[in-house]
Amino acid sequence: MVYPFNPLDVVGWKGDLTVWKINMCDIRPVMSHRAHLPPSAHTTFVTEGAVVCSFLPRPLEEDEDALRVPFFHRNTDYDEFIFYHDGDFFSKDNIKAGMATLHPRGIHHGPHPKALANQKKKTHTDEYAVMLV
Repeated sequence: MVYPFNPLDVVGWKGDLTVWKINMCDIRPVMSHRAHLPPSAHTTFVTEGAVVCSFLPRPLEEDEDALRVPFFHRNTDYDEFIFYHDGDFFSKDNIKAGMATLHPRGIHHGPHPKALANQKKKTHTDEYAVMLV
């Protein structure tokens, strides 16, 4: 969508909040050939109290010894809420488009056993998901 004017150019604007709309298809995913990147590498927006990350289709790591699924971890400072928008979410079992997961702070989480077993069979991700932390 293209506006014939700047929609943010208003008279009397007061405050520091504004509405943003971004199409996930316009974001280029961060990639690594040797190491699986942490979720923070996929950051789209940062605020004082939250981070928004976008997970998009991308080639998986090519190194034979690379972990191609999210590593087991726990967050000590925040919860992870992930909304699965579209695609094949191979790191979690039985996840379909429109579902969401919550990983509370302090609780270890990571890939499901089926994802660990099948990670060498995949060459790319095919998912659109948004994570709020």
